[in-house]
Amino acid sequence: MNENMSFNGFEIFVFDELQSTNDFLHDRISAGIDIDDTVVVARHQTAGKGMGNNRWESQDGKNLLFSIALNVSFLKAEEQFKISQAVAVAILNVISTKLLNVSNSLISSIKWPNDIYINSRKLAGMLIQNTISGMMMQTSIVGIGLNVNQMEFDDNVPNPVSLKMLTGIDFDLDLLLKELIINIKTAVESLRTESGKLSVDEIYRNNLFRFGQWADYEIDNEIKTLIINGYDKYGRLCLCDKNGHDFVCDIKEIRFIV
Repeated sequence: MNENMSFNGFEIFVFDELQSTNDFLHDRISAGIDIDDTVVVARHQTAGKGMGNNRWESQDGKNLLFSIALNVSFLKAEEQFKISQAVAVAILNVISTKLLNVSNSLISSIKWPNDIYINSRKLAGMLIQNTISGMMMQTSIVGIGLNVNQMEFDDNVPNPVSLKMLTGIDFDLDLLLKELIINIKTAVESLRTESGKLSVDEIYRNNLFRFGQWADYEIDNEIKTLIINGYDKYGRLCLCDKNGHDFVCDIKEIRFIV
């Protein structure tokens, strides 16, 4: 059964099954439909997308699989990474509240560029696709996969974890979705001001997985021990080795050894 609803200024479409929530929104853009403040939820995705050629695996009705479309025309095209930062910070904020008082050993962080990790296990990922006009952004479609109530994962899925595995709690998906929508919208809207951009960047940097720590990475099919120093304005990851050699990596140019 499919349903539509409104919440806090958002139009929400809920589907039992959909190929891809991101593709649904792109199709609406192609049809000339305004998609700003539209959310699309799939109880099951037959072709859910991750970064690059990756696919997001999920048991039916156990997790949150959704895309949210936001008007980001106030940002310059070169500021696309700020959207990634803001959404990651928003999700981290919601997740952190769910983990409070469960265990002091649960450390939530943002694995560059925008995965949500608990210790060294992946809780959420996202795929952000932006439309641009001239030098300015237009609409950002943010596709999010969050492991919520799933307790078993395919052996081929690397280091997954869910909220229920961490807390033992069975979460209400609709309530969690609404909380995420509000936080994401608020974080992205904060990018309208310079102070908001600085605040998002500070939180992102302070919660960046392995920031300032030596760890192993694969670059050009070679394992290197590197330290993350930060990122440039385009969102490329900046690292260096123990000899002081610098590395600047874009998506798919580096693999974290976890």
